[in-house]
Amino acid sequence: MATRREGHVRYPDGMVLCSPVDRTATVVYDPVVVFEVLSPSTARDDRIVKAREYQATPSVQRYVMLEQDGASATVYARSGETWTHEILIADSILALPEIGVELPLAELYEGVVFEANQNSDETSEGESA
Repeated sequence: MATRREGHVRYPDGMVLCSPVDRTATVVYDPVVVFEVLSPSTARDDRIVKAREYQATPSVQRYVMLEQDGASATVYARSGETWTHEILIADSILALPEIGVELPLAELYEGVVFEANQNSDETSEGESA
């Protein structure tokens, strides 16, 4: 399902709605919480372009960007006319008061196996650089 804003149609990785939706709808206009999973190819667009579009959508109260390579997230929240942001790590609680939910961020990553960090400080022989 897509969201639409000023001629742009977005397909977020996840979203929460608080209003009824026709089962045949392909576009929704009032998501409350939007989730994106960042990847190297989409991170810039998710962090800048989509963030501005979601912030310009009056119904969106929270925008959650989940990291793909580790259990962490950046959360933008509407606070009146401004936005605040918070950086979460694995042992943080993801609070979504708009929908009455709080959960450990780690639960969203349960069962996910992360690849070894390719930017490590180790040489190919396993010695520190």
